[in-house]
This record gives sequence, C-alpha cells and structure tokens, in this order.
Amino acid sequence: MNKKYKILIFDMDGTIAYTDEMIIHTFWDLYDMYNPSMKKTREELLYFSGPPLKVTLPQEFPNLDFDFIHNEFIRVSTPYYEKYVELFPDELETFKALKDKGYLLAVVTNKGHEKAQYVLDKLGLNEYISLLIGGGDVSEMKPHPEGINKVLETFNIKKEEALYIGDNDIDYLTACHANVDSMICSWGPRKLNVLDKATYVVDSYLSIKEILC
Repeated sequence: MNKKYKILIFDMDGTIAYTDEMIIHTFWDLYDMYNPSMKKTREELLYFSGPPLKVTLPQEFPNLDFDFIHNEFIRVSTPYYEKYVELFPDELETFKALKDKGYLLAVVTNKGHEKAQYVLDKLGLNEYISLLIGGGDVSEMKPHPEGINKVLETFNIKKEEALYIGDNDIDYLTACHANVDSMICSWGPRKLNVLDKATYVVDSYLSIKEILC
C-alpha cells in the first residue's frame, strides 16, 4: 500500500465508467430533435465527457429552456446507460484490492447524484465507495475544488493524504485547485495536455493497482 494516501477520490465518466457511447448517442438524438444544425461529430463529442451539463447543454441548445433540455437529456440517455455504460478491464479486481489494502474510496463527479448512484449500482461498485459527491451535492462543480474538499472534511483527512484520479484535463485542474495529488488515466480517446504535469499517469487499472497496492 502507498502509505502516503488514506483516500482515493475518483472521477466517474471515463474513469470508473466507460460512458463515451452513451454521451455520443444521447447528444446525437437531441441534435436530431432540437438543433440539427449544431450536430457534432463523434470526435468532437468525446470532449463532452467532463464538463457539466449546465455548461454543455446551454451551449448546444441555446434557444431551449435549460430545465427542459436537461430533462430531455435524462430521458433520452436512460436506455443508452443500460446499453453502453460498462466497466474498464481489470477494474473490479482493482477496486477490491484497493479496498482490501485499507484505502477509503470516494467519487467526485459533475454527474447528478441519482444518475451517478445508478452507475455505481449497475457496475457493482457501490460496495467499495464510502462517499459519492455528485453535481447537485455542491454549489460549484469541477474544476472547482468544493467536491474534493467536502470529501476530505467528511473523513477529516489532510490534503496530502488524498489522491484524485481522473481521465481528462478538468480532473487535473480539479486536483490542482484542491491542492491534492493527481493520477491521470491515459486510456481514453481524448487528447490530454497534462500528462507531463500529473503526479501519476496510468494506462490501465492494473497500473493503478501496481502503483497503489
């Protein structure tokens, strides 16, 4: 066990759940229904994993009421969650090993709490997670540090005893703003600008296990 850390805090989309196909198909459906002229390519939509919906939805559907298009996103995405959202290779084994080593495990995500909890349940990860902080549980979403700070306050853990694990530049910035170490997962299709800045860079869950166990 890496005795430096007492708690490991994970991002969700792209980090503990493969969600790219869900996001892509949901936005494509919404574009077809409400704004065909704004329809993005698959490559462009890959970067919609990370920013909160309160940013991306008004940007893509500026003529629609946010509450309406947000509810539509939830409605349209639900079957795609069931069809596409899944674990990464060796993930469950790694979570079990981390828990057995005595780490506290938490999640801080911009995804709404209810949907994030659904993902944890669907993927069989709920038993490993001691605290979930979703977008609606804070007044400021990532890259603001409020979510990480809330986790640390809950467990009375020092910043130097925490590691934030994510898969994109926003996650790195979140860790920086919270003054905690960062681990960036490089397995996604997105171009990352922070691989030379993160405390750790990993390309698989087995790499996470090797570093932390």
